[in-house]
Amino acid sequence: MTRAVSGAAGWGAPRLIKTAIAGAIALVAAAVPVGAVAGASARPAHATTQDWPAYLNGPRHTSYAPAQTAITPASTRDLVQAWHYGSGVDYFASPTVSGGAVFIGSGLGWFYKLKESTGAVLARRFTGYRPGKTCAGSLGTAATATVADDPVSHRPTVYVAGANGYLYALNASNLAVRWRSVIALPSATVSNYYDWSSPTVANGRVYVGVASQCNKPSVRGGVIAYSQASGKRLAEFYTVPRGILGGSVWSSVAVAADGDLFVSTGDGPASDQLLAYSESIVKLDPRTLRVLGRFQVPAAQIGADSDFGASPVVFGSYVGACNKDGIFYLLNQATMKVRWEKRIGVASFEGKTGECIAAPAYNGKVLYFGGNQTTVKDVTYEGSVQARKPSSGELIWETPLADGVTGSPSLDGGGVLAVPGYYPPANQTPQAVYLIRPSSGQILRVLGTGSEFAQAVFAGGWLYTADSDGVYAWRVKAQAEAGRRA
Repeated sequence: MTRAVSGAAGWGAPRLIKTAIAGAIALVAAAVPVGAVAGASARPAHATTQDWPAYLNGPRHTSYAPAQTAITPASTRDLVQAWHYGSGVDYFASPTVSGGAVFIGSGLGWFYKLKESTGAVLARRFTGYRPGKTCAGSLGTAATATVADDPVSHRPTVYVAGANGYLYALNASNLAVRWRSVIALPSATVSNYYDWSSPTVANGRVYVGVASQCNKPSVRGGVIAYSQASGKRLAEFYTVPRGILGGSVWSSVAVAADGDLFVSTGDGPASDQLLAYSESIVKLDPRTLRVLGRFQVPAAQIGADSDFGASPVVFGSYVGACNKDGIFYLLNQATMKVRWEKRIGVASFEGKTGECIAAPAYNGKVLYFGGNQTTVKDVTYEGSVQARKPSSGELIWETPLADGVTGSPSLDGGGVLAVPGYYPPANQTPQAVYLIRPSSGQILRVLGTGSEFAQAVFAGGWLYTADSDGVYAWRVKAQAEAGRRA
């Protein structure tokens, strides 16, 4: 996933983005020119506490917006849908909100800038589309964008990885291309390279993972560092030796307070799943991408599909990520040794529903997990939400869900945890965003819209979600009515 997941995609293809024929894309491309929509001139302001400017809300991946207090447990009952855009199109990427606009890539390959308050299209750009070849299903842009100021011009810039194998830097004002650089160009005949990894921007560099679309075939996984200002490739890290295929980086790179990078990796080749830096959380030098340390999943816990699809979360002196073996590993950053490990859900290779590929939300006191199939008091559920103590992993509470969770939870400062439900298939149970009280695990409200892989985000007093039927904006009813009167 991404995630990138999602930032993550090692989950295979339980339900890939709806197939759209190339002719439909050609008609859309012909109807509206690539680039800015006429009349769009809004310029994003510098990122503020009202924004959600990146995947998991920034390089540390805490998924926490403490300044967002408009949506509270009491006001969740008054949430109304303010707007909806993109009906009939699947969105795997999460919304990025900055400077009064929502930035997001779609399943048909168009990347959009939408007006935060109305959903009106301010600009769009085509960033690639991958028809199904050796992988089942087609894909547009699944990686979540980052909005950050250019280090030279200080202009707000959007960094997004497209389905065509390029990393883009786009003017936030109109999505005009400032530069584009190759990540890895996909084949015209097979489904090899595809970017699930959401770009991470930190200290004048952009970091992005290299991955396969669905391991049919595999590719040589890695991480590439680019100059944020120019797009020049500055350094590379590969998970397996030259000539070997495996170790995809499906996830997004995390950055600690001291600048060190942490990346989670996929499985190695079938002949040696643990080859080199496969199935690991790796610590990298931010300038050279030299390996500074690593943790690798013990051989006894390896299965047919147990690798890291979840992005790491960093806090204090620790870093952790959930593996598809169902276990979250918390490590000491300095030593890369396990402090504790806890089971969040079943192992994906056991043939159960879903995988543990979500990053937990962290508010400085508690880790909040979304998980796949689990058993609570001898009853099996498709998923759950868990609160755990960061010092020990001790369970504080657990709430079972009708859906599994593969998208990452998010948390606001008003006391609401938003959890996207994705599994099982829609014909079995409804899929939705669950709004949870973080102090107790109580389900406050269920926003039923569609298959929810993308992370829901809190920004500007609103909640933004994306799913199998478009992008949605939710606002407290009194605020929505005041906005209409204004």
